[in-house]
Amino acid sequence: MNNRAQRIRADRKRADRRSAVRILTVIMIGIFVLVGMRSYAAIIQHENNVLERENEYIQAEIDSLQSQIVEETRVTRIENVATEQFGMVYPSVENVVKLGNAESEVKNLASAIRSEAYN
Repeated sequence: MNNRAQRIRADRKRADRRSAVRILTVIMIGIFVLVGMRSYAAIIQHENNVLERENEYIQAEIDSLQSQIVEETRVTRIENVATEQFGMVYPSVENVVKLGNAESEVKNLASAIRSEAYN
């Protein structure tokens, strides 16, 4: 009987050791998985920070371009460019050239607009 009790105790010790080894193995695998996930999360966070900085730079560039568009499309700016760079002038009696009969032009223009609109 004593021999049998010793074998049972020895079997239980082996079973306990195997269980402990299995539990330890599962815990170690879990730790490795957590470390791997943590490092992957750090890599993604770094990439996200880089993209956010690029986005801020691009947004600043867009804002700058929008302010330039507003500046360049002001009527006074367009007028200055037209008169200074291209030599354009406002129409006056001296610089208007009439071609043909003015009344027939008005009638022809009106009929041309009508024909374009309704055809």
